[in-house]
Amino acid sequence: MSKSSAASAADPVRRGTPPGSLRYFATLFAPARARPLLEALHAFDTEIRDCVNTEHHEVAHTRLQWWRAEVDRYAAGRPQHPVTRALLGMRECASHDPALLHEALTAADLDLARMTYATWQELEAYAFRCTGSLQTLLAAALAGPRELTAAERDFARRLGSALRQTEMLRDRALDLERGRLYLPLDVLEAAGIVPDDLRSATQEALSRVVSEWRDRVGRSLASLPASLVPSERSTQRPGLVLAALHQRLLERVDAEAPSPHQRADVSPWTRLWTAWTTAVRYA
Repeated sequence: MSKSSAASAADPVRRGTPPGSLRYFATLFAPARARPLLEALHAFDTEIRDCVNTEHHEVAHTRLQWWRAEVDRYAAGRPQHPVTRALLGMRECASHDPALLHEALTAADLDLARMTYATWQELEAYAFRCTGSLQTLLAAALAGPRELTAAERDFARRLGSALRQTEMLRDRALDLERGRLYLPLDVLEAAGIVPDDLRSATQEALSRVVSEWRDRVGRSLASLPASLVPSERSTQRPGLVLAALHQRLLERVDAEAPSPHQRADVSPWTRLWTAWTTAVRYA
């Protein structure tokens, strides 16, 4: 392990942006004043994801209950955890809303309950809770003392949804192994696929559904820059970098059935080049 990786592992606030990760490169191009807040928000998300992926449900629910109390303490200005203490600077951001942290906890509950979603609209609502809420806080940290515009809020919501769905596509085999199905039930029904017996679905039918889903997410990611005016693009540059990096990741997601332990990834050089060119474009 490199010195920088070891430092990240030892520091809870840097766990969400380990060196070389997609989030690391997005945060790298943030203004110095906002970077600690972005790192802390990503670290919070990492803590909650860790709770969801805990092997024992009772332990996971206990940990999430502690985080609910911690978010309340944070909102009152008395956090205990290093990550939430690092988030106290968010209180100086005009669009800061501590309730958005509770949205992420609600999404974690839905994951633990192995909730399914009937339509794209229901999946979008889940994705906002899980990742759109975090992206809204990240956007607020970047805007600092001014209020987010309506366009920036919509950008954060759409970005969060696209990022989460990219992760779903990448991890769909592992999620299925864990009993989690995210593809909307009406989409599966229209394709003649029985949700309760997904493993028996024909490869052709399932590949077609996954390809259409991947194209849908790709179009969403590609449309994000046009949703902001130039000054907003400059402010929200880290979000645009993250979107571009996830576009590269999405290109590597195979529509064929992957192994549960085989994940699509982006090479270090592609990560650096994509992040740098995107950051320069929207400087």
